[in-house]
Amino acid sequence: MMVGCSVESLVPPKTNTMRPEAQKRLYEIAQQEMQRGGTEAIRFQANLQSLCDIPYDSFMLPIVSPDSRYVATVTGLSPGAPTRLAESGAPSPLGTSIEVWRLDQATNACSVAYRIPPPMLLGRSADKSGFIVESPLPDGSRDIGKVDWESGQLEWLVKDGNVNAFATFGRNGELAWCSRPVDASGFTLVIREPGGRELDLSSQGGNWYFPSWSNQADRLYAFWIAPSGMIKLATMNTESPDSMLSSLRDINIMPGGSVELASQAVAAHPVIHGVPGNEHEDYIFYHPGERRVVVWNPDESETSLPFVLLDQAVAASPDIGGRYIVSTPTELRYVDPSRLHRSIRLHDQVAIPRATNDANWRFILMTPADDDTISLRALVPTNQAPTYTPGAPPAS
Repeated sequence: MMVGCSVESLVPPKTNTMRPEAQKRLYEIAQQEMQRGGTEAIRFQANLQSLCDIPYDSFMLPIVSPDSRYVATVTGLSPGAPTRLAESGAPSPLGTSIEVWRLDQATNACSVAYRIPPPMLLGRSADKSGFIVESPLPDGSRDIGKVDWESGQLEWLVKDGNVNAFATFGRNGELAWCSRPVDASGFTLVIREPGGRELDLSSQGGNWYFPSWSNQADRLYAFWIAPSGMIKLATMNTESPDSMLSSLRDINIMPGGSVELASQAVAAHPVIHGVPGNEHEDYIFYHPGERRVVVWNPDESETSLPFVLLDQAVAASPDIGGRYIVSTPTELRYVDPSRLHRSIRLHDQVAIPRATNDANWRFILMTPADDDTISLRALVPTNQAPTYTPGAPPAS
């Protein structure tokens, strides 16, 4: 079944008001705090446990299983940008494979559980049962599969002779990906419901890229790039074809963009289901124009825009209570946006956070050690309780 709409049916173009919107939001929060007549300091006590170094191709960050027991990472020859971005005529990554490492919490030891032979690319989505892989083939087509975390068994999910890329799981077993014929341009957005029915959103004269399912609702986010280079971020409710059209809205990210810039938005923010997070709807991404991580809550209002989490932030993971673990190029911080963006420094090094559902290893942190290895650490929180302290200065 085809679902289509024209570019004109999307939200009318807006100018990029990222910075004024962020300033307005912070001002409003400040006024609320002044009216309350008090402040709330945040506390976060944690232990850092060094685990091990694993291979890393310097482009695709490893994927951590929701239970923290496994990590999937790319090994072999690093594929070029045309292959990673599923461009026409891109070569098959015949020297690229995937290793899955087992993390033993009892001993803090790491070992290779199994390897998946080439040509294979690591996807950016996982759930409790497995993770996505993509196989670009020599004939130009590209298949999408799912690998079982424990057994390593590979199941092909999309294998139809087309170029299928950028797949992501939904919280109820849905699948979304971008697809085009081998000899054509213009990625459509495909949504497969749990029962198997597929819905297509046409390319609208441009290209759809990097869909991401919400962890909180039947909401899908995806980037769309116009022939002019305008990058938009769209969102829609996917309960039915009618709701997709009626709820579809978008915001302008930046003019003069490219798929390479759009890929930066999602590079450090995979779609992992089965881990705790914020209780409210939000979408975290790296803004390639603002060059920092931002959060968008499209349910706030029809005119809501993304807000900046922390200056220079490169990656973030939601935590309970509307807070975030945020990485900058020099440190890791615990940020509470509702309290004037107060934050606490947790670590004095770049550390990309991955949330888990393990109470012991609440987050797995990844720090690139060099061009071909990445260091893993476990962050074990021991106290996250807010402490009300009237008149106290912001935490730093």
